[in-house]
Amino acid sequence: MDIAYSVISIIIFALLTLLAIVLMVYVSSAVAILALLMVPLICIFIMPDTVLSFLVFRHIVLAEGNVPINNYHLLLFVWSTLIGMIVYSEIFTWYLGRRDMKKAAVKTYK
Repeated sequence: MDIAYSVISIIIFALLTLLAIVLMVYVSSAVAILALLMVPLICIFIMPDTVLSFLVFRHIVLAEGNVPINNYHLLLFVWSTLIGMIVYSEIFTWYLGRRDMKKAAVKTYK
């Protein structure tokens, strides 16, 4: 039964990741971050008992029972990774756009 819950957890987090990446690529980075935050919050408001029992599901226990790894740890891992990717892509895009503007400004003065 634990294996089924683990597989379901991985599928849910993969769908959340896929949603964020598709939104980031095709719509906007701001919409992707908003979706990352709002989807779990809306789920908590719609069905709090089910979502909370899902988030506290324990996958493994490390260090002789002292460090449990729950679904909310995985959710925080997914959030931090995707938000880092989104922020990095925004900074990189801004930097490349700024460089192109400087080249265009130099070319117009010649």
